[in-house]
Amino acid sequence: MLDGVRILDLTQYLSGPSCTLLLAGLGADVIKVEPGPVGDLARMLPIVKEGHSSYYVQQNRGKRSVCVDLNKPEAHQLVHDLAMQCDVVIENFGHGVLEKRGLGPDTLRAAKPELIYVSISAYGRTGSKAHLPGYDLIGQAVAGSVAITGEPDGAPLASGAPIADCSAGMMAFGAIGHALFARTSTGEGQFIDVSMVESVFQMHPFAIQGPSMTEGKARLKRTGRHFGAVPPAGTYQGPDGWLVLQVLEAQWPRLCEAASAINLADDERFSTAKGRADHRHELVDLLEGWMQTFPTTKAVLDLLESHRVPAAPVIDPADAHEDPWFVERGAVTHVDDPYLGAIQVPGFPLHGSAIPERDVEPLAPLLGQHNAEVLTELLAYEPSQIEQLVGDGILLTGAGL
Repeated sequence: MLDGVRILDLTQYLSGPSCTLLLAGLGADVIKVEPGPVGDLARMLPIVKEGHSSYYVQQNRGKRSVCVDLNKPEAHQLVHDLAMQCDVVIENFGHGVLEKRGLGPDTLRAAKPELIYVSISAYGRTGSKAHLPGYDLIGQAVAGSVAITGEPDGAPLASGAPIADCSAGMMAFGAIGHALFARTSTGEGQFIDVSMVESVFQMHPFAIQGPSMTEGKARLKRTGRHFGAVPPAGTYQGPDGWLVLQVLEAQWPRLCEAASAINLADDERFSTAKGRADHRHELVDLLEGWMQTFPTTKAVLDLLESHRVPAAPVIDPADAHEDPWFVERGAVTHVDDPYLGAIQVPGFPLHGSAIPERDVEPLAPLLGQHNAEVLTELLAYEPSQIEQLVGDGILLTGAGL
């Protein structure tokens, strides 16, 4: 789908690499420029075996690595020249870091107006917080997700998944596709500014507009493992494991049929959505007690499924490979890394008629593995020029090369 599109990837850790992982999966040539001497700092994140990180492998499959010393002016010019051969530049450095090296959006886009330049940061590149550093937890907290998650009388909690990093990466991924499309008619590139805070903030379906319509009265509060506004939606303890229910008005009669043994349909307390909200604790206790009468959690789920009640098991991601659906969809797969062996990783999440099924997962690059290949291919460097850059400490490589 993106065959012929070239991406210069100046990102590290997760927000940027999660975006370029998707771009590479759609066929883009992703050239990952890593700052020497250690490269993307994700290379040092656990689990690390003999200097190789499975975290890095998961997020950087199918990319090419060029490693340079970004503290040297000659490296700045080299990255600039590479950018001139690319369709998209994407970065997630701190505010001003690349601008000081002549690699900011104004400089690169002035030299190549058709270039699409994407910046991912905690707060975006404008506004009074633009200069502040921030990672996933910061994005979640400022965007309001932490404030409304947790037990009512407990501490606010962050999501177990890095939703700020990954939502920003997906936001950038979508914006890049549309920018490439717009360029086909205008011939112009553009600057795209993605913040982690806004990527999470736009996920709120009620928490902003609800209070604004009710003079602050309809303010969301932490409700623990159950949705206070739409019971009986939430997490339940089954006979031998956890499950979730999400039953709205249309599904309530079907739940009553499935749980006919406890006569929910005849209980006036639960006859309306308001009644179920007002008596949510009693309703939850009744349902959880009913579930305990089954031999297994699977038996509960099978009955609910037979009545088309939205319910599902709570699956630990480490156990996802044991669920047939994950295997059937390729949602969990493995990389046969030459240094780490077989590593289970999330599979490519996009499916479509123009997206071929992947029989073998691509490998992640070694640090600086494609130095000579990329410079020869994109910039027509001679071997002697590459040797000079290596000798001057501008081009670097890592273990295994």
